[in-house]
Amino acid sequence: MAEIIASYSRATEALEGVRVSVEGGRIVGFEGDTANPKSAGFVSPLTVASAALPHHPDRLTTPLKREGGRLVEASWDEALDAIGQALAGIRRAHGPRAVGLYAGYPVACDHLGAVRTAALALHLDTPNLFTPLAMWGAARLMAAELVTGAPMPLQADVGRAHYTVLLGADQDDGLWGPLQLGNIHGLALDYFRNRRKQNKLVAVDPRRTPQAAGADEHLRIRPGTEVFFLLGLAHSVLFRHWTDQQYLDDYCVNIDRLRRWLEPWTPARCAAICDVDPGELAGVALRFARSAMATVAISPLVIQGPHATVACWAWLVVHALTANLLRPGGLFEAQGLIDLQPILASFPTDRAPTTRVHGLPNLLMQAPATTLAREILEPGDGQVRALLALDGCPIADLPQPGRVADALESLELLVAFDHLPSETTARAHWVLPGVHFWERADLHLLDHAALPTRFMQATPAVLQPPAQARTLADTLAELAKRVPVGLSLRGTWGRHLRLTGRYLASAPLEPWVDRVLDWSGLPPLAELQALPGGLDRGELNRAVWRPTTENEKLDLAPERLEAAVLALSVPTVDPDFPLSLITAVNLPTGRGARLRVPDAQEPGVRVHPDTTWVDGAAVIVETPYGRAEGVIRHDPTLRSDTVIVPWGWAVDAGRLLDADTLDPFSGTVAQSGVPCRLREA
Repeated sequence: MAEIIASYSRATEALEGVRVSVEGGRIVGFEGDTANPKSAGFVSPLTVASAALPHHPDRLTTPLKREGGRLVEASWDEALDAIGQALAGIRRAHGPRAVGLYAGYPVACDHLGAVRTAALALHLDTPNLFTPLAMWGAARLMAAELVTGAPMPLQADVGRAHYTVLLGADQDDGLWGPLQLGNIHGLALDYFRNRRKQNKLVAVDPRRTPQAAGADEHLRIRPGTEVFFLLGLAHSVLFRHWTDQQYLDDYCVNIDRLRRWLEPWTPARCAAICDVDPGELAGVALRFARSAMATVAISPLVIQGPHATVACWAWLVVHALTANLLRPGGLFEAQGLIDLQPILASFPTDRAPTTRVHGLPNLLMQAPATTLAREILEPGDGQVRALLALDGCPIADLPQPGRVADALESLELLVAFDHLPSETTARAHWVLPGVHFWERADLHLLDHAALPTRFMQATPAVLQPPAQARTLADTLAELAKRVPVGLSLRGTWGRHLRLTGRYLASAPLEPWVDRVLDWSGLPPLAELQALPGGLDRGELNRAVWRPTTENEKLDLAPERLEAAVLALSVPTVDPDFPLSLITAVNLPTGRGARLRVPDAQEPGVRVHPDTTWVDGAAVIVETPYGRAEGVIRHDPTLRSDTVIVPWGWAVDAGRLLDADTLDPFSGTVAQSGVPCRLREA
């Protein structure tokens, strides 16, 4: 008879609550947890598909070392001793910056693994903790820091707002985008729209998705121009005096500088850039400003588009001008059960270490992984010579995969920690077998700020891991013990952080989890694990107001942004590349080659049926930065000038992106509005 275990999935960022049926050491079914306030009974198809991964025929079950060009089995002690010795030698010869860590997407959903990864970086005194945050949420966190003083996660209150603008955001495709995920947002939107008919929904999206088709208004914007749409909204509100003047007087600074920045971006000019009617753009601004509560929910099209941080800044400005920033029904700070805001505010980017080749700041101790290949390949002081790839494959995760592969092959030491083979493990000197998330006890500790409710869930391990598989936290603790480091008076990080990192790099973490829970007035971990469905303490306080700028007001025109804002110019269409490419799309049927629904159809190269291309035709997609081959798939939701190549499928979208022109604040690579063309294969 099957055992039922209350847990939550880490197959997608939504982390939906599930009741898992386990029989004979295998997962045989899932049932959505209707009591979970985030997912409300929803089970994604990727969660269902993840049940097969722990039993994958290629599962890594023992440490491996490279000998004579091939990987052979090794013991854990042999592997850790050799890796520790090599790391220590590289640090002595080339300095701490010669060592880097790459923490893949799954590390963010591993509370002990994430803490241990950061602690090891501090222990080694390296600023090179590379993560894919730059590919997702970095720009909106950077903008929040510039305006409010801290990189706080802000949520659009899509359910309560009387006027909601979905800027590329679609519940079915993207689950509302990074740092704002979960089925609950869509349910809240539907609930309040059905209850209060006056709630208006506007979709501003290159695609006519089902949600856009059901909106009160749909503006089919040109891909990559979202920043100009937001600037046009802000200009309309400010120069037509639709602002909430009392809010601006009491809570905001640098309005005159903002007026100077916005002056060139009239609604007519921005509408022409976006290919929408100027009257429609101004009408959205008017109704937004006149609504008691209004919000814009942004998608990866905004935070992965050109000028990503400037776009996110304009997003905050639109809300501030209309008194909807840090307010219920607008954008609010998602505080959660454990208040991370004091910690977030203690890592300002203007005093953080910067990357060697682009000069980009570490954001919350994380270096943008978009710089990884150049940090390895370009010689000079601080060149990365050793890399620990933890629960992720940089070649699959990052743009320009060929260059990333060349970089990894040039390293003196490459260690891969994973549970399945990848293009990174194929090049590694050492491969360490990790557990799958269904084999790991875990806690909803680091994701809580993305929730719309004060909720936390702990899960026991659902399955038993292979005998030699280890958790990331345990592996890094053993490795830290094998890399002795001195504590000098000078270093990348302050002494207090380095001392903390040295301790947490190898100390038992479970007692500290209970201490954090106790400080927050929460039950200990064992009690949380015994709670079926998690601990729900109701709705968030949407009226939290705590900017941490010098004057504790909102800076609507941060000085650090001035050069970037003033450098904005009208984009032109290159006649050699007349189409607009979007790769910033996640399909509900798969996230890359590893995790996808069985028999999921390859999305191919998606274009509108009215183009001259026949469905099923072989085609080459070209951008100024690279090319990839694929098969045409008709998609009637698109504009006729738009091409979609979703990330992580057979058509290698990463080859088509410019990995050298990065957002100067977040390190983001433009994945929306990339100029492209199609030709016969």
